[in-house]
Amino acid sequence: MSTLAYIPFRVVYVPTALAGRLAAWLAQGYRTASALERLLILPSWAMSRGLFLAGSRLAHMLYRRSLQQ
Repeated sequence: MSTLAYIPFRVVYVPTALAGRLAAWLAQGYRTASALERLLILPSWAMSRGLFLAGSRLAHMLYRRSLQQ
């Protein structure tokens, strides 16, 4: 199997991993924040969590497609 088959997976996986780390970091801050800070953290956390979930699903689909080729 060619290593070029994994390039689309890597292009999606790397930013997805960063979005996941950001979501985890924001969740850690959310647990220890005051009520006002929680209100400010929540939209950023929800957006990064959504990006992580969408990216991980896309990366998984690309990985399975590269295995089939």
